[in-house]
Amino acid sequence: MWTITKKTIPNILTSLNLLSGCLALVYVFKGEFEIVAYFLFFSVFFDFCDGLSARALKAYSALGLQLDSLADMVSFGVVPAAMLHQLLIQLDPDILSIPILGIPLYGFPFIIAIFSALRLAKFNIDERQHDSFIGLPTPANAIFIISTVLAADDYKFIHDILYFDVTIILLCIAMSILMVCEIPMFALKINFDENHTIKKNITKIIFLAISLIFIILFGFAGISLSIILYILLSVISCLLKSKISR
Repeated sequence: MWTITKKTIPNILTSLNLLSGCLALVYVFKGEFEIVAYFLFFSVFFDFCDGLSARALKAYSALGLQLDSLADMVSFGVVPAAMLHQLLIQLDPDILSIPILGIPLYGFPFIIAIFSALRLAKFNIDERQHDSFIGLPTPANAIFIISTVLAADDYKFIHDILYFDVTIILLCIAMSILMVCEIPMFALKINFDENHTIKKNITKIIFLAISLIFIILFGFAGISLSIILYILLSVISCLLKSKISR
């Protein structure tokens, strides 16, 4: 008989992440993007909690690592790709027949899913990514895409830019490159033990404070701005560390 133990708790949370991603995908194809956003943020919440519970309970496992990547692949890889796919099929059908790099235009957004898989596979075997990331994490990529799509409903200039086939193609390419590039990006784990002073956490604190202001002022557009800020702060922090090490 299967029983819940402390070692299964992180896997249960990961499974809830996957369930939320599957439900988000259902609503993507119904065109109900706001509901997609709710399920995506449930996925982000459960993804955060499974790692937190694994550390707190010391319940790490090889199974948990693989399950987490498989769940993230659906929630943060397939869902945003499907959303951009849905945007493209709302455009002129004649444009959709044009292939880009041999891929029909309406299928091009699924390179997001492919590069998400590469990003997650690299993370699983990369020993450098215990306390930080190399490349944009898949949750951040998904949050940026979905928040930007929803922000287009609130801001006409975002709508006019985003609802254009070339913009969507360029967005897919840019986000795919960011996920697999060799740019170090900080993890949002703030520690205040003797080895982690406020000074060492200053980048994360600045990011969280400014992000909160962005979200309060601009809503979904503020979330998109926060992801851009995350990338910029990561690059700046990397450059400063590189300069100091010299």
